[in-house]
Formats: sequence, structure tokens, C-alpha cells
Amino acid sequence: MAWDETGLSGLQAQLAHDMLSRVTAFTSGPDVRLVRGVMASPDRPGAGRVVLWDGRHLDSSVAYDVPLTDPQGGNIPPGDLAAALRGVAANRSEHEAEKAPRDAFGIPVIDASALVHAFVAEPRFEVPDALHAAAAAFSLSPEPEDSPELRLRGFLLLDRTRCRLYLDTPESQDAPPFGIDLPLQDEKGSVTVGVTAVHAALPVLLLGELERMRKDVHDPYCHTVYDLVDWLSGS
Repeated sequence: MAWDETGLSGLQAQLAHDMLSRVTAFTSGPDVRLVRGVMASPDRPGAGRVVLWDGRHLDSSVAYDVPLTDPQGGNIPPGDLAAALRGVAANRSEHEAEKAPRDAFGIPVIDASALVHAFVAEPRFEVPDALHAAAAAFSLSPEPEDSPELRLRGFLLLDRTRCRLYLDTPESQDAPPFGIDLPLQDEKGSVTVGVTAVHAALPVLLLGELERMRKDVHDPYCHTVYDLVDWLSGS
């Protein structure tokens, strides 16, 4: 089957969507941790159980019970849970897993409730979390019900403080995407995932105001780059 440029642009958008979930892969030191399972905890009401493993040996599996709500009863966003759980997994000692009780499958189970609630009270996001949040705001589901105003064609981490998203519109057809630079840190230098409001503002900016943010750079992956870093930070 031969794909035309419009079809290939759709496949590229789908690739960006599918690869986005791998940006924030669970890690523990130098080792990758994959999600083996997600269930409701039978021992702790209101908690989910996430099983992580190294993708090779099932006996590397460790389960973590994570609260679904904060101490005030509000729901904890999945992105916050994922960020908190990566921190828990990265700082876990082998001795902690060895002495933990085991479930019916022989998997050690660690109660991460206190550590997750501590994260919610004082979030400590990493650069991958910020990149994921920025790109996810424009990422499409495989079969969107409505035609979106903007579509994610790709993304690139420029450095620890900025990312570039590659976007197009329904009218783009086979034209190259345009790029927008977004900040990944707040004015205090802390990593933030709060740049997703640009998703609502960008279609309005495209009507004219965005042109003054054009950046004089060459990027072979897009036809134009717009720098929204200062605009979002209020500089």
C-alpha cells in the first residue's frame, strides 16, 4: 500500500501519541521498570495496586499500593500518581521488598500511601513529567470523535528548561508542521507541568498575535518556530 503525504502525516501523529507514554517510563536507578499490572488493592479500600517489573524476569516484580485520593478526599491526577510512584520505585531498597508481605502471586507488596500523599502535598516533578504534560495536551486518541483544532505531529526536549512541540491544523494537509517552544520550569526554576493552558489559547494566537513570537531559527522538522516561553512565564 502506498501512503500519500496526508496519510503519512496521520501516521506520524499516531506515532507521537503512542511514543508519548514511553517518555516517562518507570525507572529505578539505571534499570527500566515496566508496568506489569494494575488492579484494585484488595487490602486497602480506595487504593490502586501497580505492579512494576524489569520486563525480563517476573521475580523482579514489586507491587505498590497507591491512594487514589488525597487526605482531603480529592482525586489524585494519574500524572501525579505516576510521578510519585517513579520516585517511590527509584528510592526503594532491596531489603524493603524482601521483607514486604506477598500477594497470592508471590509478588511483594509495598504500601506507598504515605509517600504518595507527601508528594501530593509538595510535588517534585522531573523534566520528563513536564515534557509529557506539555505534549499530552495536544496528543490525539487513535480515533478522535471531533476534528481537533491542533494536532501533535512530534516533540523534542531542547534542554532541561524548554521543549518544542511540532503541531499542525486540519487544513495543513501534507504541509510541514510548525513548532512552538514551551517552558518546563516556573519563575523559581522548579520543574512544572502547568503549561497545558496553552492548548486553549493557541488557536486564538494563531489568528495573528502568534506572528510576533516568530523565532529566527532554522529547524528542519518544521517550517516556522514560535517562542512562547516568555509569553507563558509573563516576562
